Amino acid sequence: MLQKILPRAFKKYQALPIFGSVADGFSVWCHRLGYSVRVLQYQLADLVHLDHFFHRRGLQHVEELTAQQFTFALQRWKRPTPASGTTLQRLCRYLHETRGLPLSAAPPSTPTDKLLEVYRQFLQQTRGLADGTMERHLHVVRVFLKFLGYERSKAVLTHLSSRQINAFVCQQARRHSPQSLVNVTGALRSYLRFQHSQGLVPRPMHQLVEAPRIYRLAKPPKAVPWSEVQALLASIDRSSFQGIRDYTLLYLIAAYGLRCGEAVNLKLEDIDWRTGVLRVAQSKTRQRLILPLTDQAGDILQRFLKISRPSAKVRQLFFRCWPPFGPLTRSAVYMILKDRIRRSGLTINPRGPHALRHSFALQLLRQSVPLKAISDTLGHRRLDSTAIYLSLATEDLRAVAMPVPKLAAVSCLLPRSGWDRRIPRVRFRKGAYPPPPTEFRSGLAAPIQRYLSVKRALGRKYDLERRTLLDLDDFLCEVRSGARKISRDLFGLWTRRLTGLTPKVRSERTRMVRNFIQFQARDGAVPFVPEWKRSPKWLDKKTPRLVSEVEMARVLATAASLPPTWHDPLRSKTVRIALVLLFCCGLRLGELARLKLCDFDPQQETLWIENTKFSKSRFVPLSRSAADELCDYWAERRRHHFHFGRDDFFIGAKGRNPHRPLVYKGMSLWFVWRQLCLATGLLDEKGRPPRLHDLRHSFIVNALQRQYELGNDAQSKLPHLANYVGHVEPSSTHYYLQMTPEIREAANHLFHQRFGAKLNHGGSL
Repeated sequence: MLQKILPRAFKKYQALPIFGSVADGFSVWCHRLGYSVRVLQYQLADLVHLDHFFHRRGLQHVEELTAQQFTFALQRWKRPTPASGTTLQRLCRYLHETRGLPLSAAPPSTPTDKLLEVYRQFLQQTRGLADGTMERHLHVVRVFLKFLGYERSKAVLTHLSSRQINAFVCQQARRHSPQSLVNVTGALRSYLRFQHSQGLVPRPMHQLVEAPRIYRLAKPPKAVPWSEVQALLASIDRSSFQGIRDYTLLYLIAAYGLRCGEAVNLKLEDIDWRTGVLRVAQSKTRQRLILPLTDQAGDILQRFLKISRPSAKVRQLFFRCWPPFGPLTRSAVYMILKDRIRRSGLTINPRGPHALRHSFALQLLRQSVPLKAISDTLGHRRLDSTAIYLSLATEDLRAVAMPVPKLAAVSCLLPRSGWDRRIPRVRFRKGAYPPPPTEFRSGLAAPIQRYLSVKRALGRKYDLERRTLLDLDDFLCEVRSGARKISRDLFGLWTRRLTGLTPKVRSERTRMVRNFIQFQARDGAVPFVPEWKRSPKWLDKKTPRLVSEVEMARVLATAASLPPTWHDPLRSKTVRIALVLLFCCGLRLGELARLKLCDFDPQQETLWIENTKFSKSRFVPLSRSAADELCDYWAERRRHHFHFGRDDFFIGAKGRNPHRPLVYKGMSLWFVWRQLCLATGLLDEKGRPPRLHDLRHSFIVNALQRQYELGNDAQSKLPHLANYVGHVEPSSTHYYLQMTPEIREAANHLFHQRFGAKLNHGGSL
């Protein structure tokens, strides 16, 4: 090979004292990997410099080379001359394959390495983990042992405490996202369980490792519009080998919804030309998925196999176009998609190839494909995994939205001053509330702060828990400031202070303090742990006062007569748009209060609800009448120059500060809502106005009733209704549903319309 590359100077390279005996074999090995003759000439020139480098350090033969010497040479050559460093790495791999040279220097065996080697054998032989998963587990354990200082003292695992575990989890929470922190805590829990079974950790410390709180559907899946997917595929130049490969790869991902690992692991035998199917080995579920091979996909694959795929012994379908030739990896798919988006000139946010899978699922949803068929095509085991794509079906969700009530309604007169005295009170306050404490001062201050820091590191907000523990801390300062443990008597005295609260609030506060006492019991003995059975009982559900469309139309007509104030010149319009969003979209009060101008998209007629209950975010498509109302209100604010920044709150702000949200429990929407209900006679059986949260109940019931009136299958619309209001499952939406006379009548009418003829003639269903 040397004589073909350098016919005049090949003897010079064969005469090298160290690498002369391997120069010809190294050139043949590189040529098989696909490197051109010009690249081989550059590598041989680098080989001369490397030979002189090792020769000056006393080496005489290639057999004397070690992995430590290659590592030292790589540190010397890689930074000033990257090309020489690359040649050195290839030479090291060649010697590893032909002469068994280690790729890296073996570090000295330490106590940590011996401990990890035993755990590695357990993960490999007993649990049967994959190599990548096993390495991630071992990395977490290595970091944990370094945090404990296992190299200094081997007894740290024997005397391991929950405080050390919590400190390690808090440290890792600052470096990892909540999703990756789940893997960290899982690996740590598995290791502590193993060491407890081996007897090295006496106590079951694995039971004290808490996982971070991860909410389902915290963010909706990201999808590229199907028109942009088609435009991206059409922009790929298929006149070159690389273009044909990239087009085929991205087409299969987009047309079949494949994952990156499934696409790059496709082999020649996975294409069954006779039966016309494509067999996909799923990387996530480790099952075989059989998909139909369409005519278009078959033509694209045939052209790719004839022109672009190189001849090789391996059976993978997709290869690198540049040497060293070999199968594509998952990371290469990300780079291919990013490069093709850049070349196309399209304004597509490169969110990764998995966005094409979301686009495929969304396209099937818009074509009215059943959810079960989509689940089978994507290879999901459960329908719940496929149901997350319902949040992307904007038009289907828009059919759930309620229009603005514009029935014939007469505006009522607002009541005069003193109207609030006519509303019966639920309970009476006993004087002004004392100002809440702001800091912990008792003997439990340090444990409480440590408890809150650990829980917040795991993804909990714990604002209400902090307020409850501040009240407990203030009580301990009054009764016994030096107490470091809560006895049964102290807990009983504190619970007696809660007698003026409702049973639900008392039960929640008792639960919060009980959780803190359980957390404190991990570090040592506590006098007692309160029994959960003795907590106050409370009714789970309060019957709401449903508001009909006619009643809401009367309220909206009366809201137009609200006079403006000095801090809100658009008071009537602000109240109207707030009530429209609550009634027509079913928003929560907190979602309405945090809604900003930038969250409304007038082109798509959608609202973006971000970081709401359980840290979820979602799109809320509006009905045409509700979107027109918001556009009119937007234009009215622009006309009056009233807080029109993108980060200003949509539903007004109390005072002239645009960065404060709407206060719905003070002198604002809640107060005006009661006034409007009293003016229009919208009261319950006890003469009280409905709660503002009852509008969310009313939206869900009215939306279901509307589906019956339109003749649609209401059961099939329940998943869309659950996604619209921000519920993970339809079972959460059932909590809001009630059997009203209107729904009963509409359901009976729909049943007789479909099956009445068979029942009358004695036919079978």
